[in-house]
Amino acid sequence: MKGSKRLKLYLDTTIPSYVFALDSPERMEITRRFMKLRFLPAYLMVISEVVLWELGAARELKKVLLMEQVAGLPVLPMNHAANHLAVEYIRQGILPLGSIDDARHVALATLNNMDALVSWNFGHLVNIRRSKAINDVNEVWRLPHIEIITPEEVLE
Repeated sequence: MKGSKRLKLYLDTTIPSYVFALDSPERMEITRRFMKLRFLPAYLMVISEVVLWELGAARELKKVLLMEQVAGLPVLPMNHAANHLAVEYIRQGILPLGSIDDARHVALATLNNMDALVSWNFGHLVNIRRSKAINDVNEVWRLPHIEIITPEEVLE
């Protein structure tokens, strides 16, 4: 990776959650290896206030463990522009009405020029059709395209 720029990665809530996913040992191991990349200069990992809100809804002991996983990562603030874009993703039918926080993750990653949104959420985010539809909206709004990938793709 010599000479290339630092990869800016937005982590959604599934990433710290999978560090403890005993029911999914393969993804848990991949996520644990992925999270170690945060200490390398080639990577900038960030979260957002939305991630903190979602982690904050966990039961107390789990919440403490999850918050430890994201401690020290830069936190992007939620703002009006990101909320407006998230609502547009839902209005366009790209994400279901109940998935406003997923839409906010995408919007924040897009508006903050992240190289990728990293997630294990195959139902709503890591999906080629949704990704294309999201980037179609971004193009109309003259925003950058966003890659939506799994931690495994970063490790490859």
